[in-house]
Amino acid sequence: MTSSVLRPSDRPQVVDDWFLLPAPAPAAHTRLFCLPHAGGDATAFAPLARELAPGIEVWGLRLPGRGARLREVLPADFDELVRQVVGALLPHTHPGIAFGIYGQSFGALLGYEVARALPPGHRPRFFVPASAHAPQRWAAELPEQVDAAALLAATEADRVVAQHAELKALTLAVTGADLALCRGYRCRPGQLPPEVRLHAVVGAGDPLVSGPDLAAWGAVSERPVATTVVPGGHLLAVPTDPGPVELLRSVADLAIAEPLNASMPVSPAAVRSERLPDLDGDLDLDPGGDPDPDRDLDLTDTTFWAGPGVAARIDALRAAAPVRRMTVAGDGPTWAVLSYQHAAQVLGDAESFSSLGGSLLGTSPDGSAPAGSGTMMAFTDPPVHRTIRTPLTPFFNARNTAGYAPRLAEIARQAVEAGLARGEVNFVDAIAPVPLAVMCDLLDIPEADRAKVVALSDRAFLGATPQERRAGHQELIRYLFLHTIAHRARPADDLVSVLATHRMDGSPLPIEDVVLNLDNILVGGVQTVRHTAAMGMLALLRNPRRLQALWDGEIEPADAVDELLRWTSSGLHVLRTAARDVRLGDARIRAGEKVVVWTWAANHDPAQFDRPEELLLDRAPNRHLGLGRGPHFCLGAALAKAELAAIFTALRDQVSSVELIGRPRHNKSIINFGLDELPVRLVAR
Repeated sequence: MTSSVLRPSDRPQVVDDWFLLPAPAPAAHTRLFCLPHAGGDATAFAPLARELAPGIEVWGLRLPGRGARLREVLPADFDELVRQVVGALLPHTHPGIAFGIYGQSFGALLGYEVARALPPGHRPRFFVPASAHAPQRWAAELPEQVDAAALLAATEADRVVAQHAELKALTLAVTGADLALCRGYRCRPGQLPPEVRLHAVVGAGDPLVSGPDLAAWGAVSERPVATTVVPGGHLLAVPTDPGPVELLRSVADLAIAEPLNASMPVSPAAVRSERLPDLDGDLDLDPGGDPDPDRDLDLTDTTFWAGPGVAARIDALRAAAPVRRMTVAGDGPTWAVLSYQHAAQVLGDAESFSSLGGSLLGTSPDGSAPAGSGTMMAFTDPPVHRTIRTPLTPFFNARNTAGYAPRLAEIARQAVEAGLARGEVNFVDAIAPVPLAVMCDLLDIPEADRAKVVALSDRAFLGATPQERRAGHQELIRYLFLHTIAHRARPADDLVSVLATHRMDGSPLPIEDVVLNLDNILVGGVQTVRHTAAMGMLALLRNPRRLQALWDGEIEPADAVDELLRWTSSGLHVLRTAARDVRLGDARIRAGEKVVVWTWAANHDPAQFDRPEELLLDRAPNRHLGLGRGPHFCLGAALAKAELAAIFTALRDQVSSVELIGRPRHNKSIINFGLDELPVRLVAR
C-alpha cells in the first residue's frame, strides 16, 4: 500500500485508501485508529478527531463497500476482513508509534480480533470497545430478529436517512452485509496480548448493551479491565457528537505513561541469536540469558507465510539475525537466510554453496545425494550445469520469446474468454491453461496428446489430495519417458530432441536424466506462472488503485511483471549445501550444512527495497530474487515474464472488472507457494 507523507493541514487526508484523517495532527503523541459500526463509515469520527487534536490524531477506518469505496467488495468472511485490516495497519504501526484502537459495536468486535492478530512491535497500547458485547458472548447476544432495519432503528440512524430513499436503501444494504459478517463470527480461545490496556464503554441509553454486560470483557484480557457508562445511546461517536472524548484522552494518557513491560517487544539488538564467535571456535549456542522465542519457529509451515503479520515477523527475525540456525522437520538443522544481501551471496557463489545435495527442502532428508544429482540442471554445479543448460538456452532467449508473442497472446485470450463465459471462476484454474499450453508447445507435445498431458498436469499440480497429485505426477513421468525415447530415435530441432541427444563426456544423457530435466522444466514453467498470476491478482484486488492504474493503461502489464514476481515470491525457498567452511554474515557455516534462502524474506528486505510492503508496479530498479540469481537464474525467465504479461494484458483488454466473491485459500506447498482457490467474478468489457 502507498503511505502518504503527512503534512500539517486543516484539510482531511486519505492514506492508502484505508484511512481518513479528519483532522491531521502530525505532531500528535498518539494515533487512535477508529473502527466504525455496522454500516458506518470513517466520517463518523470527524467531530471526535477535531476534539482530540493536536495530542491525539484520529485515523478513521474506511471499509470497502461504503463511502468513497462503495464500488469495492466487502469480504464475505470475518477472518478475511481482519486480515485486510491488519495488512492496512502494519505500515503505520511500529514501536516508535504509540497508538490505540477504538471500535464501536461491530467495530469493537473487529478491533478486538485485529489487536490479537497484530504481531509484536505493531500492537496497540490500549483498546476501547464501545457499545459491544464481549467476543465470547457475541453470537448469543445477536438475536436473529435483529436485521439491518432493526439495527438502524436502535441506533436512531433511520431518522437521518429516512428522507432519502436511495440513501436508506444503500445504508440498509451495507448494514446488512456487516451483520452477515457478524453472524458468521465465532470467537476462538485466547486473550489480548498483555501489553494492551482494555477499557470498555457503553452509553447509558443503549438499547442493545448495558453497563453490566461490559464485565464479560474481562475474560479476554490478561489485565484488569475498566468499564465506564457515559451519556448517549448505542452509537457514541457520530457526525453530530464527538462521543467519549475525555475517556479516550484519559485512557491514552495512562497507556502512554505506562512503561513497556517485559512482555513487550524488545529492540533487535536485545534479541539473542545463535552466533559463532570466531572461525576457530566451536559452535556457540549462547546458553546464557533467556531463550530465543523464535528458535523453534517453523518456516516450512505455510500458515506462517499466509498470515497477516508475516512481514513484521520476518523484519524482526531478520533484524535480530539475518542468518540463523533453525530446525526443519525431515531435514534437521539448517541455516535460514532472511536478508537480501546474504541470499544474493548464497545464490551467486556456487563454489561455496552447492546444488549437488538438492535445491529444495525434502529432496534428500537422509543426507544422501538426490536422484539426478550431477546430471539434472537443478542438482548440478558449474561447469556441468552450464554444459546441460547451454544447448537449451536458445529455446528461452529473448529473440525466440518475442517470436512466440502472437501465439502466446492467443493462448491468453482464449483462457480469459473461457473464464468470461463461466463468469464466476477459480482464477487459479482459469489461467492454468496458459502455462500448460506453452509447455506443450515447448516440449513438442502432439495435438492428439495435449488433452491427456493437460489432464495429467492438472492431476499432478491441482489434485485434491497428495495421493492424487503423486499419481498424476507418476503418470506424467511415464509419458515423458516414452516421449523422450521417441525423440531420441527420430530427433528434430525441438527442445526435447536437443536434450535427448545431448552428450556429456562423449555419452548421451541417460534417458531417466533427460526425463527428470524435462519434468523440472515443465513443473517450473507451469507453477511459477500459475502461482505468480493468481497471487498477483489477489495482491491487485487488495490494492485497487494499483489494479485501476493497470486497467487504465497508466502502467503496462510487461512493466508490472517484475513487481508481481517480487511481491509474490512463489518460489518460497531455495536450498544449497555448504561445499566448504564459510562465513555468512556473523554465522560460520561448516561444510556439509544445509543453507536455505527464504526468497520471500529476501524480496521484502527494506535494506534492498524501498517500502517493500507496498505494491509499486513501476518499481525501478527491481533486482528481486523471484527468478533466482547466479548460475541457476531461471532458464525460462524471459518466457515466464512474457506469459505473465500476456495474461494480464488479456485480462485488461477483455475484462472490465474482477470481483472477489469468496475467501482465497492458500496451498500447503513451500516449493511453489500460492493459492489453491481464488474465487472471482469476471465481468466483460
